[in-house]
Amino acid sequence: MAHKKYAFAFDAPVTTILVICYAAVYALDMTLRSRLPVPDGQTLISWLFSCSSMNLRAPLDYVRLFCHVLGSDGWSPLLLNSVLLLLLGRSIEESSGSPPLAVMLLLSALAAGVITSLIPSLSTRGPDALIFLMILLNFLICLSAGSISCSWILVFLAFTAFRSYGLIMPTASKSVPLMLQACIPLFVSLAGGIAGCLPAFLLLPKAGKRRPASQKKGKGRSSYADDEETLVGSLDV
Repeated sequence: MAHKKYAFAFDAPVTTILVICYAAVYALDMTLRSRLPVPDGQTLISWLFSCSSMNLRAPLDYVRLFCHVLGSDGWSPLLLNSVLLLLLGRSIEESSGSPPLAVMLLLSALAAGVITSLIPSLSTRGPDALIFLMILLNFLICLSAGSISCSWILVFLAFTAFRSYGLIMPTASKSVPLMLQACIPLFVSLAGGIAGCLPAFLLLPKAGKRRPASQKKGKGRSSYADDEETLVGSLDV
């Protein structure tokens, strides 16, 4: 009996590298915190991997517009966000390819960083904007195939509720304005995710057009596969 051979598959390079960098930043900050050349009273994450008000003359502030998505507040959010990124990103890279996802991730990080820098006394870190981007992209891929994915809607609602709870609880206030103010980072992350998937929104009408029955390729091919292939081709343009 022939032995089955297994090959190592690096199936989601962009998502995998992103998660490795995300974990490496936190591990570096925790293990070498006292040895790193950062200003007094700050950590590596709060100094370089957080975004707040921007000084146009400071070169590092332009780096923070992108790097803030690699900052983490602890092991719990690090593990949760890493699992979500790996699960969501893999399906996107398989369907639309790695280069389009990389571009949209950079656009999402930039949008969230710019919005944060425009809001006084606001600071943000973490890949929430990237997670929202991936959730929306997965939903759009299903939508372009003519179906509404209940699972992605539940993931979006669950993640939004979890992050809202984490932001509201420290305020310990019943004041609605204060609760909304505490959720501003969540709104910024959602805006960054929407901005990042704008290329997919622009291509969706083109991808969602149905082919006439006479022009469909092959007999046994489903309409779902045709629509998904059209979306993939559009994203690669």
